[in-house]
Amino acid sequence: MNITQVREHLHRLIDEVDDIYVLNGLYRTLLSDKRQREDYEKEQARSDEKKQTRGRSH
Repeated sequence: MNITQVREHLHRLIDEVDDIYVLNGLYRTLLSDKRQREDYEKEQARSDEKKQTRGRSH
C-alpha cells in the first residue's frame, strides 16, 4: 500500500466513524423524543381520567 492508498483508506474510515457518530446521535434523539411522547401521553391519560372522575361526582 502506498501513501495515497493509506490516506484514502484513512479518509474512508473517518467518514464511517462520522456516519456512526451521527447515526448514534439521531438514535439517542429519537429515543428521547419517544420517551417524552410516552410521558406526555401518560400525563394526558391521567388528566383525562381525573376529568372523567370529577364529572361523575357532580
